Amino acid sequence: MGAFSRRLDVDEIWHRHRRALCDVRRRRPLVHHCGAFRLKAAGKAGGPRHQPVVCPRRRPARSEIRMMDGLRKFWRFVTIYGPRRALFKAAGRLRGGRAWWLGARRGVARDIGVIGCGQFAFASIGYAIATRFGLRFGAAFDPDRRAVASFASFFQAEACDSADEVIGAAGVRVVYIASNHASHADYAIAALAAGHDVYCEKPLAVTQESFAALMAARARARGRLFAGYNRPFSAAIAELRAHCRDIHGPLTLACIVQGHVLGPDHWYRRPEEGTRICGNVGHWLDLMVHVRAWNGLPTRWRIDCAWSDDRVRDDDLTVTLTSAAGDLVTITLTARAEPFEGIAETIVLQWGEIAATIDDFRAMTLHVGKRRIRRRYWPKDVGHVAALLQPFRHDARDFREVELSTRLMLAITDMVRSGTRSRLFDF
Repeated sequence: MGAFSRRLDVDEIWHRHRRALCDVRRRRPLVHHCGAFRLKAAGKAGGPRHQPVVCPRRRPARSEIRMMDGLRKFWRFVTIYGPRRALFKAAGRLRGGRAWWLGARRGVARDIGVIGCGQFAFASIGYAIATRFGLRFGAAFDPDRRAVASFASFFQAEACDSADEVIGAAGVRVVYIASNHASHADYAIAALAAGHDVYCEKPLAVTQESFAALMAARARARGRLFAGYNRPFSAAIAELRAHCRDIHGPLTLACIVQGHVLGPDHWYRRPEEGTRICGNVGHWLDLMVHVRAWNGLPTRWRIDCAWSDDRVRDDDLTVTLTSAAGDLVTITLTARAEPFEGIAETIVLQWGEIAATIDDFRAMTLHVGKRRIRRRYWPKDVGHVAALLQPFRHDARDFREVELSTRLMLAITDMVRSGTRSRLFDF
């Protein structure tokens, strides 16, 4: 039999390191390792050469477990997102130092302002801009002084004391908004009024009134408004679109999403923040509008909502949408356990002779009639980078789709807030 090599997976490597850590810290002499036993030399002359001694394992300290879990998670992110993106994610959590490897590039102006310096701004906006342009951030603001100080230090930007200071900073012409959801519309309106291009992370607004005010400001503005719905920019959706150009008839789309566990004190839970419909489900509502609009979006829909706990209606729920044309769309958000690798999703589509399964935007199996096409995406491609670079590209998304999906999202948000389980909706 030929020799073969055995590849260790990440979990096995992690468990070996934890066992080694316990062995090094144990004080009794170790001669040989055999299962659950430690074998050491016998102390009496003429006795057996070795005798088994059962050594109970020392329980690792919490700090050791946290450290090993952190290393394990970082390595897992390297295998999912690639080493550079994983470094940005880790830096966003640790918040220290400077991005010394991102040297300032000649001819690049510090013309980008950031409002909101949390993990998304650091690991997603920061990654997309810095890897494409280098150090281009000019000004940043966050109510959390530690967050803005660490962001400004890392990306060598000016730390501002208010959002108005970012909007009015000399040289700033593009403003990225990644603050708490309830503040998005007001910040975007102010930045548009100043003549800037604005990239507003989802959602654009959390109430019908603030959304109407934002759309009015967009109509008056010289600058452009972009929204942070990224899945339409993913490679999987782009390829799927190429195969669905001539498809007619009703669509079936199912999205199952494993979300983060949010405690009762998480800021998403504040009444003014729009619930998890605005915070999470809006992504897949927007994806549905984008996909269905490829071949004409029906105007009338029936919306049905089912949740498992009436006290927390935006956790563990399913939103079902059916159209007069026969379309069937289901979006299920579940958050019963924290996903170690972050939000995970499975998307299944059937439309005419097209059948597709997208596995967390890491792989796609596509059936076109008798043909079967398999794709793998590494690093994982949810469309973040392409979406975030819209202000600097010429192929920005049709904003009409974003308007329609936001109206639908706000209607469902009102249903969840009021406990309404069913209603009709017209685009």
